[in-house]
This record gives sequence, C-alpha cells and structure tokens, in this order.
Amino acid sequence: MGDSLQDQLRALGLASEQSARARSKGGKSGAKPGSKTGGRRGTKAAGGEPSLSRAYALRERQEQKEADAARRRKLAEDRRRREINARVRAIVEPHRQNREDAEVARNFLFRGRIRKLYVTPEQQAALTVGELGIVYLTGSYHLLAPEHLDAVRAIDPEHVVDLDSGCCDEEEFPVPDDLDW
Repeated sequence: MGDSLQDQLRALGLASEQSARARSKGGKSGAKPGSKTGGRRGTKAAGGEPSLSRAYALRERQEQKEADAARRRKLAEDRRRREINARVRAIVEPHRQNREDAEVARNFLFRGRIRKLYVTPEQQAALTVGELGIVYLTGSYHLLAPEHLDAVRAIDPEHVVDLDSGCCDEEEFPVPDDLDW
C-alpha cells in the first residue's frame, strides 16, 4: 500500500514522469478544480493525481487496443492459412492418387498421433520405398508423387507427412548388441 495511485499509474505506463515532475515543482495553477481555468471537472483528484475513473478509462482503452491488435493478428494468420491451403489444394486435387477401392490400412505418425490411410497393396509398396508420399489438407490425407510433394513442401512443409519419423526411435532407445532375437 506504500505506492500512491500516481506511482501505480506510472508503473502501468498510464501517467508520465514529466507530468509528475511538473506538478511537484509547483506547476499547479491557483485555479479551483471546477473553474474554467482549472481544467475539466473530475479529471484530477486532490493532490494533482488522475482520478480513479480516469485511470479506469485509460486502462480500459489500453486493454481494448490490445484486444483489437490480437484480433487483427488472428485474422491475418487465418487469412495466411487460407491462402496456403488454397495453394496446396491447387496441387493436391488434380494429382492425388487416393483410390476408393483401397483396403490396406497404412498407419503413420503425424503431429504426435497415429493416423490411418487406406491404400492399395501397390501404393503401400510405393510408400515404403518413397515413390509416394502423404500430404495433409483440411482433415484429409492424400497420396502424391514425389514431385508434387516437393511443390507442397515448398509452399508449407507442415502439410507434408514425414514417413521416416519412426526411424529416430532406435537412436533414443538403442538395442543392446548382446540381445538375441
């Protein structure tokens, strides 16, 4: 409780050091708070400190500015994401190799979770050797040839599924040499 309201406002950046110094050096006018020369009514409390209602209004205005800035950042990010998805969709839709008659479930790790995509046995073999790849787009997984994967990766690498991510587990948990299978 040792800090005055003015010190607290200064700490929040709502009151300036200059105005505080000017008041402390005798910059006060001899006019009464309600007179025409004394400024607006209700903006200053006793002792030259800003009134509590003025401080709340300043804080509310600052919070509103921050909320507006956060809203603008989110809208800009959403717009950027929609543009990226549209560019990826332009590559995926004409070149996707998913088939309706696929019966083999291919499991893979994407964004920390195990996902499933149904493929044909030929596509399964092509995925294993790297002749096909998987792209994520708005809730679906699509099979693409490597040249189309590279085009998607150039736009945004987050959309391309890394099928080799399981090989790193061996380095983290090495298999002992004396273990016989």
